[in-house]
Amino acid sequence: MKRISFAVLALVLAAFGPVQAQNPTQARPVGPPPSGNGEVLGAVIDSADKAPVARATIAVRSKADSALVTGALTGPDGTFRLQGLRPGGYYLRLTSIGFRPKSYTFEITDAAPRANVGPLPITRIAVTLQSVQVEGERPLVVIEPDRNTYRAKDIAPAAANASDVLQQTPSVEVDADGKVSLRGNENVAVQINGRPTPIRGTQLAAYLKQIPANIVERIEVVPNPSAKYDPEGMAGIINIVLKANTDLGLSGGLNAGFANPGRFNTGTNLGYQQGKLTLFGTYGFNSDDRGIVGINDRERFDPSGATMSYTNQDIDGRNKNAGHNVSTNVDYNALSFNKRRSNDAALAGYTELDASQAFLDRYVMDRNTRARGLVIDNTLSWKRTIVPRKHELSTEIRFNRTKDDDNMLLWREPQNQDGTSSGPAIEGEMDVTAAVTRQITGQLDYTRTLAAKTKLETGLKETIRLLDRDFTVVKDPLGDGNWLPSNLTNNFNFDERVHAGYGVLSQTVGKFDLQAGLRAEFANRDFQLAGAQSYPYKYHSLFPSGVIMYKPGEQSQIKASYSRRIRRPGTQELNPFPVFFDQQNVFLGNPSLKPEYTDAYEFSVSKSGALGSVQLSPFYRHTTDILRVDINTSAVIDGREVTSVSFQNLDKADSWGTDLNGSLKLGPKFNAFAGFNLFKMVTDGGSQSALSSNAVTWSYRVNATSTITPTVTLQANYFYRAPVKIERGRFDGMQMTNITMRKKLDGDNMSVAVRFADPFNTMRFRIVAGDDNLTQTTARRFGVRATFVTFQWNYGQAPKIRPPREEPAQPAPVFP
Repeated sequence: MKRISFAVLALVLAAFGPVQAQNPTQARPVGPPPSGNGEVLGAVIDSADKAPVARATIAVRSKADSALVTGALTGPDGTFRLQGLRPGGYYLRLTSIGFRPKSYTFEITDAAPRANVGPLPITRIAVTLQSVQVEGERPLVVIEPDRNTYRAKDIAPAAANASDVLQQTPSVEVDADGKVSLRGNENVAVQINGRPTPIRGTQLAAYLKQIPANIVERIEVVPNPSAKYDPEGMAGIINIVLKANTDLGLSGGLNAGFANPGRFNTGTNLGYQQGKLTLFGTYGFNSDDRGIVGINDRERFDPSGATMSYTNQDIDGRNKNAGHNVSTNVDYNALSFNKRRSNDAALAGYTELDASQAFLDRYVMDRNTRARGLVIDNTLSWKRTIVPRKHELSTEIRFNRTKDDDNMLLWREPQNQDGTSSGPAIEGEMDVTAAVTRQITGQLDYTRTLAAKTKLETGLKETIRLLDRDFTVVKDPLGDGNWLPSNLTNNFNFDERVHAGYGVLSQTVGKFDLQAGLRAEFANRDFQLAGAQSYPYKYHSLFPSGVIMYKPGEQSQIKASYSRRIRRPGTQELNPFPVFFDQQNVFLGNPSLKPEYTDAYEFSVSKSGALGSVQLSPFYRHTTDILRVDINTSAVIDGREVTSVSFQNLDKADSWGTDLNGSLKLGPKFNAFAGFNLFKMVTDGGSQSALSSNAVTWSYRVNATSTITPTVTLQANYFYRAPVKIERGRFDGMQMTNITMRKKLDGDNMSVAVRFADPFNTMRFRIVAGDDNLTQTTARRFGVRATFVTFQWNYGQAPKIRPPREEPAQPAPVFP
């Protein structure tokens, strides 16, 4: 497998050659967007009766190499306007169902950047709908100045949900718990349709699994965002773009998949568009029931380094997650509901041994955790377009409410050496968590073209986040039903406010595109614990950004960029009250944490050709006040000797490395994505901390698709991450494989697929961490391995036709 993947990567490096002409099939531009200040406008009319032709496809191609530059659809009155063109000669190609395609030529110059080509006639012809599918040569990946874009149907044709799509996206990793990372960094901002998700961690992982895959249009990976975007997310932004623009009339889709009675999913979407009215709704349900096995083994040492004792812990558990996701979009209002529930049960057997590994004690801990959550998210937006892409004003108000309820029941049962029970269950503990989070966001954005090649983008944003969390603990020490309050009980109230304003100035100079931006923020947080103990913190931040891009041709670009990012501590990281994972491991927040800042520098070179595309992106990141895990192996909490996991700010960290991403297309039968990431991170804890690390790691991913027959597709995806050292510990390497066979039953309207998730059972997690007092080895197998059968059906797709013969190109008329 490794030899095959590196062979594919080598082929990607050779993916250069003459650019093929492409057939535009939709209004959205294909390939990198234009970045000049020229524009072409006009109208398309019927040559017979001079009536306007609505929804005709307009494609602009370069006369120099026939490369597709941009495209759009005409409006109800047949008019169109395409902006952002550089000086040069172009073809304007017109196509519409029932008309013969026709091409016109026009010029854009510095002296005359505006080409008004007036009414362009096309000839009506008799068209018979055929059962012939016509596919344009779409690129596998669109490389843009600030992001890479991957179509969901290309990278994950049989995915069940948004989490599955992300799992097969280059540079993106999704672990067995569903947590998302970019270039190995979990501090990444996840957005949906350009809006930050209001939830994080395990809640976000569950939420992504309940978004049906058939409504995911594309994934955008933004490694170094400008000052226009929220600075959250040290590694950058991952934007999940959902389908919202439907065909005229009624359209919809349905998908369903299952592996066994406990692992299944279903989703549906329905859209209607008539005139200016657009309605769109989705529903998704996901159930994931998996067995989890693992170990937590501990070895204790005396001051001389000799072994004192052992604790061997074997875990046999089951994790059940299920949830519903409903969303609606009616023009300016978007509303979504997400309801989820989970059950995490585990039976952990503990065996205590002395230094010579002789038996001392044995007991079993029975843990059962039930959780429920409800997310309500509503967005009201309004946009005023004075001149498209030149003078625009938009506003948005968003309200989000999240309610989480968790209940954990823990019992200890003593056992004999042979594993039989030696008495009734004792030391019962019941933890109940009730939390409500409310977030209100108001945003205003303004865009204005100041001169022919100068654009200004400005905006303001206000964010208020409020959290009320009650944590109640009661105990039954003797197992006799006499439950008593515990001093672990606490209340937690959190208030965070961020006031931000930004400005971004863009300038084009010849083949160079320049951009400079600055975002200013004033933030304050305060939280109170039981007893009115308060921890206020206020801070100001500046986030500059800059881009220099040189574009020698339409299919290649060179870019250098800089941005400053922030990671604000989460409420769990701040709350100083202990939360037990099990009998011997506890999470303990640190209320004194400061935010960490990262200065990110990136250089990239990209090239597209007939065989695909390749992009090389070296990067360097310098982080101050970096947040890192602090493991204390000799903590005593609530009368127990435990290993505590907390956080502290270290002095700084430096990381540098490179990304190599590419696509390969060998005709209609085979295409592939490949990505390789190599980086080194050096962490310095400073004079006040002994924590530090110096580690090199790497990862790679291959996603290959073969069209065996016109209706049968085979896809394989492989991911590997090498071992990596951390402060006081080391993660083992990880690898994962997915294989999918997909059969079309009615063109693109219906399909059935079989997906083998982790067929070789290689997905596992292992970490060894500790200090001079203790070493703990933690390992898990998450039960990912399964065979899914998935059915997908789409309604309301545009008809497929055999394209008629095109008329020769002729010069377009130019009007003042």
